[in-house]
Amino acid sequence: MKKLSIITLCIAVAVLMVAATAFAISSPYTGEYGSNASLYGETGTAGTGINGTVHDLRRANTQLGYKSNPKDYLDRICIFCHAPHHTYRLTTAGATGTGPLAPANATYLPLWNHTITTTVFTPYNNGPDEPIDGARRSQAIDNFDKIGASSLLCLSCHDGTIAVNTYGHSPQSTKSQSGGGSTITAEYNIGAQGYLSNHHPIGFDYASVAAVDDQIYQADTAVFDQTLDGGTNIIPVSSLLWGGKMECSTCHAVHNKGNTGEKLLYVSNMNSNLCLSCHNKGTKTATYTP
Repeated sequence: MKKLSIITLCIAVAVLMVAATAFAISSPYTGEYGSNASLYGETGTAGTGINGTVHDLRRANTQLGYKSNPKDYLDRICIFCHAPHHTYRLTTAGATGTGPLAPANATYLPLWNHTITTTVFTPYNNGPDEPIDGARRSQAIDNFDKIGASSLLCLSCHDGTIAVNTYGHSPQSTKSQSGGGSTITAEYNIGAQGYLSNHHPIGFDYASVAAVDDQIYQADTAVFDQTLDGGTNIIPVSSLLWGGKMECSTCHAVHNKGNTGEKLLYVSNMNSNLCLSCHNKGTKTATYTP
């Protein structure tokens, strides 16, 4: 009888282990590195908020090694980019108010607290032999008026010219300021030396491109289909454009909200599903099995 009980217990444990393994395999895509998130010290799950993600720059989040200098006395997350008082002012403010004046091209300042890049960027260009007629002529549309104001904020860390932990300006309390010292690692350095020509274009009018390229979905039909990742939402790409233009945050959810993919993407690029959301060059494939 005792032997039978032990055998029964072993079988029950085995069943639970199999069930747990099956659940792990079929769970939605999680965090910055998917199922390997824990190997990189990340605890955040896609879509659940900034805590534990690559944009959580607190000293306690050791996965990146970017440290405030000195350590923020409240170990805050938001302060690296935002503050409630004395943040950047629009250049048009002139002598009015307190806080630093932003560069002239910084026309979107959501209580912005991080030093803003003044780099002049070379926009996307795929070379002198790009098609100038036919169905692919959209590649030759050089309508990059300027890098969008929202993308400029991203590049103020990602172009590598400013330390990630350079935040806070007079007259903020000295306890709420950091002189920085750690610039972004090469993997995430987008626009080094102001060169964006070999990175995915930003700042272009989506509808203008879709109008002349039959392999780009129209803005009202291009969607980030999160059901492919086990989610429930289908997000029109048009709702994530800025004034009709594609910017960094068209694909990336910088605060890790509303997204289901790795790298803070609105949908996982497993099987190139992210690319195929806009580029009509193949069929998207579900990566989630309930």
